[in-house]
Amino acid sequence: MNILENDNLIIESKNNGAELTRIYSKKYNKEILWGGDKEYWGRQSPILFPIVGRLKENKTLIEDKIYNMSQHGFARDMDFDLIHVDKNSIEYKLTSDEKTREIYPYNFNLFISYTIIDEKIRVDWKVENIDSKDIYFSIGGHPAFNISSSKNLDDYYIEFKCRKNVKKVTLEGPYYNEIEDIDSLSILELNPNVFENDAIIYTDIDSVSLKSRKEEFYINIDIKDFPLVGIWTPYYKDANSTAPFICIEPWYGLADNVDSDKIYKNKKYINKLNRGDSFRASYYIEIK
Repeated sequence: MNILENDNLIIESKNNGAELTRIYSKKYNKEILWGGDKEYWGRQSPILFPIVGRLKENKTLIEDKIYNMSQHGFARDMDFDLIHVDKNSIEYKLTSDEKTREIYPYNFNLFISYTIIDEKIRVDWKVENIDSKDIYFSIGGHPAFNISSSKNLDDYYIEFKCRKNVKKVTLEGPYYNEIEDIDSLSILELNPNVFENDAIIYTDIDSVSLKSRKEEFYINIDIKDFPLVGIWTPYYKDANSTAPFICIEPWYGLADNVDSDKIYKNKKYINKLNRGDSFRASYYIEIK
């Protein structure tokens, strides 16, 4: 495990999946990031690449060949190289190889870095196209944040800062069905039934704040310029309850449509990267 620390925070990450595994607030004496209890969900903050969500029948057509890929892609389960670490930042790298090309035919470099700045963590992504042709990809984050008790989810709510023309993406099973305009979005009151149909997905959100009426601090995720954000926790129908964490997921990508033609480059919100070019994105996690 790799550790960064300043006067306000301790964060930990690991080479496997370049996953952030701990955020501890010294000021509030709180574990902010979900601990990964497998009873609910064994992951903590996986990197989603080169797909976000699920492919129809876990299959996609890339460069006239069918490839099989499981939900959220393969990067979260691969060992990254640790290429840089200093007092305040750490960076990981994953390079395509024979194993990745069996699943996804493109050549790429994927860089993930974490930097602590006062009470903030900056998460940076960079994708480099090192192929001889244009490549396509999706990328997303999936950080999970502790809540005191899933039995008191009604104590929590989410505040949004939005751009114009916010849309809501509705799901049918693991695939998206419709993308509809919504009049306004400022507060989402949380209760188990909110997650009955899996994740809640919006477009054109600049920041998401997870707040409790019973705690003095809150978590703010700054995702300015990201096209999509998903909000999720497992829902247990029999008990009408959820897990004791909330995921706030910044995305550059989306699951397949219910009527998908399975052609990878036709996916909604897919990213095209020209030969020799690179893609960069950053978001911030702040304890306020």
